[in-house]
Amino acid sequence: MLCEQEGTFLTSVFGYTFNWDKRNDPVDPTRGFDMSLRQDLAGLGGDVKYLRTEIEATTYYGIFRDVVASFSLSGGYILGWGDDTVRINDRFFKGGSSFRGFDVAGIGPRQIIVVEDSTTPNNPQVIEGDSIGGNAYYIGTLQMTFPTGLPKEYGISGALFAEFGGLGILDEQDRRKQVSEILDTSNLPNFTRVTSYVDDALSLRASVGVSVFWDSPFGPVQFDFAHPLAEEEYDKTQEFRFSTRTRF
Repeated sequence: MLCEQEGTFLTSVFGYTFNWDKRNDPVDPTRGFDMSLRQDLAGLGGDVKYLRTEIEATTYYGIFRDVVASFSLSGGYILGWGDDTVRINDRFFKGGSSFRGFDVAGIGPRQIIVVEDSTTPNNPQVIEGDSIGGNAYYIGTLQMTFPTGLPKEYGISGALFAEFGGLGILDEQDRRKQVSEILDTSNLPNFTRVTSYVDDALSLRASVGVSVFWDSPFGPVQFDFAHPLAEEEYDKTQEFRFSTRTRF
């Protein structure tokens, strides 16, 4: 299915971003909110036509000194136009730093391959294939940051978090094209049937965990320890992640 979209394409994109920032501090806010809206239009020239919209909003509330609760909600949708469907490279992929508890591109529609052998009819082999992204997503994050009790010059703080969301919705034409069946009868009376399909459930995923933030001499870094609470059996989970942070 990935091979179906091979080729060379020219993409011309025009877009804008609207930001509304009412935080009391752009680096370590304790109250206020910020919101951003972004839209990209492709197709005024080039071979690819789509409209992508993403929105994100976060509110902050200081509970005690250096203890801050925040709630973030984001979502996005991409729509092909002019009889175009959305290509894999233009879809949304979520996981990793965008959804802790799951690997990069760990959630959302995925190619599933089932291999059935006539010699073992009751024991089919299920292969979880490539993540193929989705046209829509929603992610919410509840987080409470707090000091660790270490000297402030160490630059170490922590956070408790809970995240929930989903990713899915493929174009109907793509879902129909991504179902195929191959029957190998070269070894009759035995045979092997290989069925490929796409699981496109916009189902709820959720995780909880702890993050540790360190303003190291090399720049801000983050350690995430997460546990998925809701997942699909084909998702790729990730209980520990190390990443760099950008603070602005």
